[in-house]
Amino acid sequence: MDKFAEIRKQFPVTENRVYLNNAAISPVPPFISAEAVRILEGYASAGGDLEGEWHKRIAQIRPRVAELVGASASEIFFTKNTSEGLILAARGFPWHAGDSVVSLRGEFPAVTVPLNLLAARGVRLRLVAPGPDNSYRLEDIEAAVDETTRMLMVSSVEFHTGCRNDLAALGELCQRHNLFFAVDGVQSVGALQTTVNNLGIDLLSVGGHKWMLSGEGVGFCYLRSERLEDLDPLICSWLSVEDPLEFLSQGLKVAAFDKPLRGDARRFEGGTLNVAGIMALGKSVETMLELGVRDIEERVLLLGTRAVDGLERKGYKVISPQEKARRSGISCFHSTKHDNRKLLAELRRKKFSLGFPCGSIRVSPHYYNNEEDIDRLLEALPES
Repeated sequence: MDKFAEIRKQFPVTENRVYLNNAAISPVPPFISAEAVRILEGYASAGGDLEGEWHKRIAQIRPRVAELVGASASEIFFTKNTSEGLILAARGFPWHAGDSVVSLRGEFPAVTVPLNLLAARGVRLRLVAPGPDNSYRLEDIEAAVDETTRMLMVSSVEFHTGCRNDLAALGELCQRHNLFFAVDGVQSVGALQTTVNNLGIDLLSVGGHKWMLSGEGVGFCYLRSERLEDLDPLICSWLSVEDPLEFLSQGLKVAAFDKPLRGDARRFEGGTLNVAGIMALGKSVETMLELGVRDIEERVLLLGTRAVDGLERKGYKVISPQEKARRSGISCFHSTKHDNRKLLAELRRKKFSLGFPCGSIRVSPHYYNNEEDIDRLLEALPES
């Protein structure tokens, strides 16, 4: 049997609704959530006595996460969400008054809010507008860069249009202009191939609750090793230093607070980790690697193409860029004939789970979805 048809059986959400809203909050199937439950049950039965075992497992998960994005384990640190990594890039960078940072108009606010707050430090935010097809032209982005610009921060995929930004070209642009390149990867990693070492990315931040299928409150961030010392250790604490647990066996007198920071990205984890969340994330990552990241991307794009073709046949306006290099797991559309809010409400009443960012209906299938899910949606939509 097809591997995607087989794993679909492990997603109970498919039995009671057509879930096409993975760009918002994805379902967490039992084979993934069980990993988190196991940790909580361990707290219940043994308190912290199993902690050593759990951290051995985290040590196994870290390199698998790194493998997913083409990094090394020493460049990965675990976070609570996507925002945490982006805030580190924005607030931890060594800015000077008069500097500027470039981003895109229409970005998800997790990108633009921390950048906008830099105005208090005298840093100017420049936003590049999209073109008529809702994609961003490289030449427009480069035109916004001048001698004051020190960072470019963008999403890998735009949440409200599904535009897939050309990270390789943007990475080259950043290298030419010596810019720090920070990327919100929450709308791509888990659905699309993303290899940081080929894209010139300095920092990539990813949350677990969308395409990573591992729930809210956990995520990870990649920081290129050459950039480790470029960011101020804003969230560093007692676990951020070398040999942080030494004092527990050596006595209070060696509970040193002035040790050097760890020489890898773990310095930014700071304190106690979300062990249960990381276990779920790890299981999801291992499943994706087993299924094949390339095969997952092909499936997601195939389902998206099926949706777009059907929507256009029925007269809907698809606002997501359809150039091959710009396509992602997100397809957004609206009707010029029907009230889109009422249309969405009716679809949700019929147990279709869809997004509605910025006034358009958003379809975002994942690897557990199938052609029948798309066809059922198309059948439920009136002609437009």
